Order: sequence, then structure tokens, then C-alpha cells
Amino acid sequence: MNTNPPDRPGPSEIPAEILRAARLAPLPVYLRELFGRLPESLELTVELGCLDGPLPLAARQLLKLSLFSDQLHLRAARLVDGMGLRLVVSRGERTWTPGDGELSQGIECVVQGILGALLSVTESSLLLSRFAFQSSNLATLSTITRFMLRSTDEDQAMHVLLSGITSGYSLGFNRAALFVWDEVTQRFAGSKGIGPFDDIEAHRIWEAIEIEDKDIDALIRDYDRRNFDTRFQQLVQSITLTPGPDDEIGQALGADRPLLVRRPLAINEDLARLDVRDEYVLAVLRPHGRILGLVLADNRHNRLPVSPDQFSHFSFFIDQTALVWENLALLRRVEELARVDGLTGTLNRRELETRFRTELARCQRHGRPCSLMIADLDFFKQVNDSGGHEAGDEVLRRFGRLLRDTMRADDVVGRYGGDEFVVVLPETGPDQLGNCALRLGNLAAGAGISLSIGGATWPTDCADPAGLVGVSDACLYQAKRQGRGRACVPGR
Repeated sequence: MNTNPPDRPGPSEIPAEILRAARLAPLPVYLRELFGRLPESLELTVELGCLDGPLPLAARQLLKLSLFSDQLHLRAARLVDGMGLRLVVSRGERTWTPGDGELSQGIECVVQGILGALLSVTESSLLLSRFAFQSSNLATLSTITRFMLRSTDEDQAMHVLLSGITSGYSLGFNRAALFVWDEVTQRFAGSKGIGPFDDIEAHRIWEAIEIEDKDIDALIRDYDRRNFDTRFQQLVQSITLTPGPDDEIGQALGADRPLLVRRPLAINEDLARLDVRDEYVLAVLRPHGRILGLVLADNRHNRLPVSPDQFSHFSFFIDQTALVWENLALLRRVEELARVDGLTGTLNRRELETRFRTELARCQRHGRPCSLMIADLDFFKQVNDSGGHEAGDEVLRRFGRLLRDTMRADDVVGRYGGDEFVVVLPETGPDQLGNCALRLGNLAAGAGISLSIGGATWPTDCADPAGLVGVSDACLYQAKRQGRGRACVPGR
């Protein structure tokens, strides 16, 4: 069976045991990467005589490179009279042959000899700079991954992601923006942005970074102190990107890798509001096929083109951080499930009690009132008996949705158990509580749901905050005794 790479001359003159030893030789990954980045392919000629022992490890490693590298080809393999081994590496008319001394010192010494003899100073310098760029990016990616995994704040983690794209220690783009995918609307909503708002701000930032010598860790700490310009982020957050069949966003969605866009102006009108032009990168974050968001990166201010290395590392960077983001999103979902009642979307009892204690303590510290409202669905057992549990579940879902849509953002809404719900109303007095209870009852009645509601306010209705639940519960049973479908609060 032929195990050679396709279109590669077969080393038929080399004994099978030597080929097998070459294929089994350990080869540092960076050497494959190094030879893959050579400006021009090299050729290897092997002249093999009688050997009084195994091939040197460096010779086996070089032979392995020639078998599997695109930039080092096995040109010829010849059996010759006499003793020993001769390897010739060539590039055009130039050749270099490692001696016994280089081979005995290891593959690194052999590679140094090859590069020194066959590459110009300029080519060696370029190769070194590309490796330095890659090394810097890998170090930054490690830092960013560490910060993202350590963070429990998804918002902070996304800032860290964009910091890696814009940091001079990494990819070095001028600006980066993140848009989060909305599965319902099928659009990308602007979430975060890092970068200067205009050329003046760009100059100020770059000057500060040069003077202060900020590394990626310092840029991330700036986020914790909110020590960064937010005007570009505010612009990003005002934009929602709707994919079109022929525009950049639609093309990015259809691509299986980041998209390098080269055109004077953006076709997508919403994207054009960011003043992207000439050349920029779009990448859909899609770990395991699930769309999470879209990243934009460009050099809006210095107008530098996106280099092949920069684009290649951007693709790798996006793939790695997308997986971290997916894990954070899953963690957030797990935490949410631990706090939320799965049927109604309101808080579960444990989280409700925790939040109630927190809000009550806060109101006590600031000398503000705190009200509590308990709502019970009337005749719920009859719904279950007549329509089955599916009908009962649907009523609970509808009421949970009504509560979430009706109550204020600062109110705490939870399912206390069965068909009983609790609403904590911080900084709410007795009059506001009464109005809120009546409004909720009327809205529920309009949705075909009969409620009995009881409520109370601390400190008006009970001197001890711990008694607020008991007073509210007593009012609830009073509403039920009075015929249900009504609200009962002290003094109303």
C-alpha cells in the first residue's frame, strides 16, 4: 500500500525499515509550522550507503519532514557504494549538506544550518517576525481565555474578547464590535464595541498606550474601572443588523469561516452607520452550528490592510473564544434554570425568598417602605379536573407571562408553590400597593383568569418585617372568604 502523500515521488530506494523509523521519529510541531511558512519550497536528496547503526535522530526527523511537509520535498533517494549517509538540502542552485557534527547536535542545529545557508537575511527576518506575531497571539489568546473562563460576568467576558481583537499585543485591529443573535427576530443586536470613536480619539488612545506601555491585562483591568471611551460602544448598541440576501451580513451568515470584505462602502445600510469601508472582517460565532453572534473588526483610522497572518489568526481566535462564550452561555442558562420556575418563567421559591430578604433589608437600611402581594388562582383545581394538567399548565404559563409583562423592572416576581404567586414591591407604599393589586386583578380577569389577592406594607401594616408574609397571607384568605375574584389589603 502506498502511504506517501499524493503527487510526491515515492522513496523507493530507501529501505522500508529506514522509512518506518523516519515516520516514527518525534517531530516538534513548531518545525512543521516553520517549514510551512518558508517563502519557497526546498528539496532534499538522500544518498544512502552501508550503515553500521541506526540513522541519527536528526536525519530521521528531516526525512520525515520531507515526506509530509509541503515545503520540503524529497527530490531523490539513491543507494550508493561505500559507508555512511549524505543529505543535501537545495533551493535552486544553492545547496547545504549537514555534517556529522550538525546531525549529532539535533534537528534544531540542522534547521539553523538550512535557514542560514538557503534563506536571505530579509527572508529570515520576515520568518522571525511572523513567528513572533504568532507567539504573541497565542500568548494573548491564552490570557483572554483565562480571563473569560474566570469571569462569571458574560458582559465582561465579551469585553475581553474584543480586547484581544484590538490589542496591539494580539491582532491589533483599530475597532471591534459584537452583535448578539436574536433567534426570534433573526437579526443581530449591537451589544459591545471597543475602539476610538473618531480619529482624534484614536490618536489619544494610541499615544496613551505607547506612553503607559499597556499590555492586554491592563486593557482588561480598564474595563473593571470603566476607564475607556464608550461613544463607539453606544453607536454599536444603537444598531440592529438585518441580514440581506446580497449584503455583507447575509454573506457572513452563509460562510463557514470569517469573511474578509473589500469594498469602498458597506451595502447593508445598518452596517454603513459604523462607517466601515475599504477592508474589514466579519465573523459569525457559531460553535457546534449554533449562532451566538457576529464580530466586526476593521482598521478604520490607520487604514492599514488586513494582512494574511492577521486574518488567519483572527479565524483561529474567533473559533477558540466562541467555544468559551458558548460555555459561559450554557453556565448562565444553568444558573438561570436554578433560579427560575421552568413552567411560568418567574423566580422559583428559593430564589424568591432570597430576593425578598435582600429587598426588605435594603428598604430597611434606607428607611423606605416595602410591600408584598400574594396572588392565588381561583378555581384552579377545577381547571385541572376538567381539562387535565395540560390545561392547568397553560393557565399557569399565561399568568406567569402576564406577571412578567405587567410588573415593574425592580419588582420581584416568583411562584411560591402550586397556583400561588408572590410579588415583592420595593419602595412601594400602601396606596401604590392597593392600586397595583386592583390593576393586576383586572388584567387577569381580562385574560380569563380569576385571582384572589392579598397584600401588606412594611412598616405600615406590621412593625416586624418578618411578619409581612403572614399579614399578606391573612389578607389573601380574607379575599377568598369574601367570594374570590378580588383584592384585599389593609385599609382598602
